[in-house]
Amino acid sequence: MNRPPLQDRIAALSERGTGIVEKTVHALEQMKENKYPFLGNFLQIVYEPSDDPETFVCSMPITPDIQNPYRIVYGGVTATLADMAMAWMLEHQLEPGIKFVTVDMNIQYHHAGTGRRLLAEARLVSRARDILQVSCRISNDKGSLVAASTATFMQLT
Repeated sequence: MNRPPLQDRIAALSERGTGIVEKTVHALEQMKENKYPFLGNFLQIVYEPSDDPETFVCSMPITPDIQNPYRIVYGGVTATLADMAMAWMLEHQLEPGIKFVTVDMNIQYHHAGTGRRLLAEARLVSRARDILQVSCRISNDKGSLVAASTATFMQLT
């Protein structure tokens, strides 16, 4: 298989395609600065201040590249935001150096992911030895509940 060089392939993309390439490169560059995973940087997930110390809040913009043909955020992207918000919350609330992985996650969709931004609010529900139960509510900038999620994380160290 003989493919043209990457620069030529990028140059042949539409304006939307080159925008996604630019967003991808920016996410890779951000990884060096903020040490956050690629996907979080690509989705532009950012920490948001919260008045409640028990609630961790983060958000992401709704952009055309994460919307389905109906201009609604893909359900998998919403689920990814929930998973990342819950994990990020654990990183902030647990002792430094503790590692954990998602072992089970459930999500219910309530309203279309539309608007300009999704806001995720994650809380630790229960901790029993190496098992952590977490919940997350995702709403849009209009205040509509988009999804509710629960997950079980297992502590590795």
